[in-house]
Amino acid sequence: MPIPGVAAEALADVQQRIVEALAAMLAEAEKEPPRMSAVEGSGLTAMFEHEGVRCVLVVDLTPERVALSPRELQIARLVARGATNRAIGSMLDISSWTVSTHLRRVFAKLGVSSRAEMVNALFAVPELPGPRESIEGRALPVDRGVQHV
Repeated sequence: MPIPGVAAEALADVQQRIVEALAAMLAEAEKEPPRMSAVEGSGLTAMFEHEGVRCVLVVDLTPERVALSPRELQIARLVARGATNRAIGSMLDISSWTVSTHLRRVFAKLGVSSRAEMVNALFAVPELPGPRESIEGRALPVDRGVQHV
């Protein structure tokens, strides 16, 4: 894909440089585990560098989300706020039996059997690795909201 103001030959050279750097980074990662950082709310990142080419990989640690209908999600949010089936039915102008039916479907999709488990499965903040010590026993540094592990 052409980039305005950049010659095609220069783009080809950059592409070749990136491919070579990625191959070298992969070989290095296979020999020695990369240094990783935990980023709150995101997952883990690993940074590689080879001859002026830097690559940051982000691994999403959040569990895969189950597809809920808009109504199921609406009801689950109300349950998370502490609403009863009767209160939810009244708010949404549906019967409490319909609320129960939606909740049974949500439970089945999530593989849970209680309201508390459902709320935890849908709305809990995923746990990321906490502060850890390095192999040498020293605490790893923390920089600008990034926890090194």
